[in-house]
Amino acid sequence: MRILLTRTRIGMEPPSYSFRVYVPFTEISLERQALISMHSDYGMGAGLLARLPDVIAPMSHLESAPGLDKHNLGKRIDGVADRLGAILLGQVFPEMAERTVPFRLSVPAGPANARLFATIDNLSGRYEPLSRALENLTAEGLGFHRESDR
Repeated sequence: MRILLTRTRIGMEPPSYSFRVYVPFTEISLERQALISMHSDYGMGAGLLARLPDVIAPMSHLESAPGLDKHNLGKRIDGVADRLGAILLGQVFPEMAERTVPFRLSVPAGPANARLFATIDNLSGRYEPLSRALENLTAEGLGFHRESDR
């Protein structure tokens, strides 16, 4: 599956950045696409993109009605996605050395905005196995390859 990793400057002094991982809609099933309520190109100009939590979430979670149970599971899915995102982003952006993807990260060096496509094992609906293996996850173990590494 292809993923898009991005670094976008969002603050000037000190320089701060937003780091994100997206999955192109073309990489996920039509059934999953139909259940993802928040989709956009997120200003990346790469077509419709899904956020990582919507990709790893079980289909049953995406199909469930709003409520406290869905909210609580959603928070756990977001936590796994944030850890997974940090592992992947750290492979291409060395300054992203956080354990989880922060909302905003100060980077004194002030690097340029960047976006990079990579490939990874299919993560669709993989929340359960990812959450169990979270402490031992590595980019290599997830089949991560920069597209230029092929």
